[in-house]
Amino acid sequence: VVSTDSQNQEVVLGQVKKNIFKAIGDKSVSKPFQIKLEDCDITSQTKVNVSFAGVGDADDATLVSVNTEAGAATGVGIGIYDNANKLVEMNTGKSTTTLAAGQTVLYYTANYVATKDTVTTGYGNAEVDFNLSYE
Repeated sequence: VVSTDSQNQEVVLGQVKKNIFKAIGDKSVSKPFQIKLEDCDITSQTKVNVSFAGVGDADDATLVSVNTEAGAATGVGIGIYDNANKLVEMNTGKSTTTLAAGQTVLYYTANYVATKDTVTTGYGNAEVDFNLSYE
């Protein structure tokens, strides 16, 4: 069961100066977040797979696109990384963790990633859903 405080999270990446993005792939500082699972019964299933679903960035579909609202930043997407700092590709990737009996905490980070040589300032908002499957 997903803990109540892990549902509908807001991960604030904060304001980032555009001059840190000098080339495609440059990243902002990572911001951590967690997904807490409670009442984990490991008698029949011992692993959880987590995938993330959202609008893929037009220039790099492994990242989530920032919303295209008026005043939005351009040239950046958002990457989500597992606790080994491996990118969990948007809509296609997954991270797998062994469950602990009772509570399991899954650790992730998110950051802005340059998808173009030129980044413009603006809002960097996005929405991402996470999906769990067990094995």
